[in-house]
Amino acid sequence: MSRAFSAIASCVESDGSPAEVIARLRAAWSRCDQDAAALPDGDARRRLANVQQALETWQRVWPRLGTQRDFRAAVVREARLWAKTFAA
Repeated sequence: MSRAFSAIASCVESDGSPAEVIARLRAAWSRCDQDAAALPDGDARRRLANVQQALETWQRVWPRLGTQRDFRAAVVREARLWAKTFAA
């Protein structure tokens, strides 16, 4: 899971195309879905659901906001935070 979020951050930082960024977001969403399905109800499962919701939002708004520097920086920051969280 950590790698999926690191890949999102790297893709955004290297000015990946909108299609590349969205593909990385979808891959991370899919991974969250698989991991959540394997967990019993609880905090970890709820956290993954929250992460999935953020990923869905990013996918939806990326075509419109993906060119804005502040938005890109926020996505990178949050993706790096999640990468650290899931690496622990």
